[in-house]
Amino acid sequence: SVPPPCAHKFKLLVSEMGSAVVYICEMCGSLPHWYIWECKNCKLKTCRPCAYKA
Repeated sequence: SVPPPCAHKFKLLVSEMGSAVVYICEMCGSLPHWYIWECKNCKLKTCRPCAYKA
C-alpha cells in the first residue's frame, strides 16, 4: 500500500555564517542554498520556489 501524501508544513533552516554547510533542493536539485525550507512532517528539503509548489 502507498502512504498518503504529506501535508507539508515548512520551516526555514539557515546555515551558520562561515559554515561550509550548503543545502541542495531535493525537488529540483538546485544549489548552493545557504538556507532551505524543510517539512516538519517528512523532512523534505526544498528551495523557496519548490516549497510553494509542494
